[in-house]
Amino acid sequence: MSNSASGGGGVKRVRRPAKKAAVAKTEATPLTSTEAAGEQAAETGGQQTYFWSNPQAWFGVSRRDITIFLRQMIMLLEAGTPLLRSLHTLSERSERAGIRALIADIAQYVEMGNPLWQAFERNRRYFDPVFVNLVKASEASGTLVTVLARLVEYRERRQRFIRRVQSAMIYPVVVFIACLAVVLLIGKFVLPEFRNVFDKLEQEVPKFTQNFMDFVDMITDGRFLVTVAVVVIALVLIYKLLVRNPLRRLRADRIKLFIPYIGPNILRKSAVVDMTRTMSLLLSSGLSMMVTLELTRNAIRNRAVAQVMQDVRDAIEKGEGIEQPMREASGLIPPVVTDMLVTGEESGQMDRIAGQIASAYEEEVDIHINTLSELLPPALALVMGAFVLVLALAVFVPLIQMLDQLQGAGQ
Repeated sequence: MSNSASGGGGVKRVRRPAKKAAVAKTEATPLTSTEAAGEQAAETGGQQTYFWSNPQAWFGVSRRDITIFLRQMIMLLEAGTPLLRSLHTLSERSERAGIRALIADIAQYVEMGNPLWQAFERNRRYFDPVFVNLVKASEASGTLVTVLARLVEYRERRQRFIRRVQSAMIYPVVVFIACLAVVLLIGKFVLPEFRNVFDKLEQEVPKFTQNFMDFVDMITDGRFLVTVAVVVIALVLIYKLLVRNPLRRLRADRIKLFIPYIGPNILRKSAVVDMTRTMSLLLSSGLSMMVTLELTRNAIRNRAVAQVMQDVRDAIEKGEGIEQPMREASGLIPPVVTDMLVTGEESGQMDRIAGQIASAYEEEVDIHINTLSELLPPALALVMGAFVLVLALAVFVPLIQMLDQLQGAGQ
């Protein structure tokens, strides 16, 4: 590999004198296995330490750790530091043990004469095929730093986007759990005291309060909790088994896109953002259309939209354009997106237009998420009001009845 592949500053490779490491082809094609890395490990004596076998790695590596590592590596490479020295420096200076172990593994593998992209590919848990293929192409073209900068921006945009969607979904769940916890605490520790007082007064607990306490006793009973846990686990396992089948996963993801409001406004547009943002990154980095469509298909989380990318790839492979298969998927891909991508294909500016589509739809998803966030407080207020009403009836009805009994006894 040439020095230019390091993105500034020659990379001095240390090779074992007895055996040469296999040189992988630099053609930017999708990666499907780690067999090449395994063969090179055998040729170099198998002395590298895999990340998963390093006890330090047990501390875990977050996406934020990976992003920080990439940003620091870019800064070192831009300053003229050789690639190998940059990796060794970061493996010693990074704050967390997990990321230090990962970087040390990458540095060791590169030091044995292997390309950087294969070092990343060996750790697929942290570096997806899109990332690996772009690094592979950039090493061949000598644009490693430029492509890494684009990848970091791409990762950060995607992570922020996912966090916004998750936050909108998690908020009502947290509020509901908090309300349920309050109900259980009052039903388990406060209302039983009223029962004791009524027993002393030889009076029956009001029916509503008694029913409420019976309900709390039922849902806090060990057998009930075990039953619920078993049912939930069984449902999750059944779902996992069902979606493991590609056809069933495709159907499930298609159904998700038609959930009222959330499906068309958030999930479908989020899939469009995934599709166009990935296409823009790959095409602007010099990858061919066929490779771009293959990697884009793998990057889209919704399998129904990903299938559209497969159909487009098949059409191009037959010598056709992207328009027909995307028109046929108008229920999944908005027609205006198809129009803009076809225009980009005809003008040779698909990477730029795909990026513009991604930015526009990202803003639309933000608007819908904000709208949903604005609608949630009133809805949650109604739910909390219902909880408060139930608690008030359960607590104050026996309290008022008890006071009446005491007042009657006093007279």
